Amino acid sequence: MSERRPYVRPMPRDWWAHRPFRHYTIRELSGVTIAIYAAVLLSGLVALLRGPEAWDAWRGWLASPASLVLHGALLIAMLWHVRTWFQILPKTMPKLILGGTPVPQRTITLVGTSVAVICSSALVAFVLWRPF
Repeated sequence: MSERRPYVRPMPRDWWAHRPFRHYTIRELSGVTIAIYAAVLLSGLVALLRGPEAWDAWRGWLASPASLVLHGALLIAMLWHVRTWFQILPKTMPKLILGGTPVPQRTITLVGTSVAVICSSALVAFVLWRPF
């Protein structure tokens, strides 16, 4: 009796670093930065709960050069993540047809990115220039 042996395609150990998968891998790893920043904010909340001394120490750490470098790196990674998310958006949604013609993917990406920038700018303006 013959034993069934399915074909197993050879896969190099560093498949994720090759050209077609590189951007996908970087995009997925950039999602980890969101979790890291959430941990930074959570540590601030814990410091706030522990009292004024812990809160002042946490705020002092936020002003340190190491924290500023970390926040700069996290910002760059988050901007990359947001950019690639909006590039993937038209590929994951149903075809959008206006006036009988399909809307180009580039237009969907541009509109989504523009709305995100406008809403983010409005939120920053609201937080920074409150009348009270």
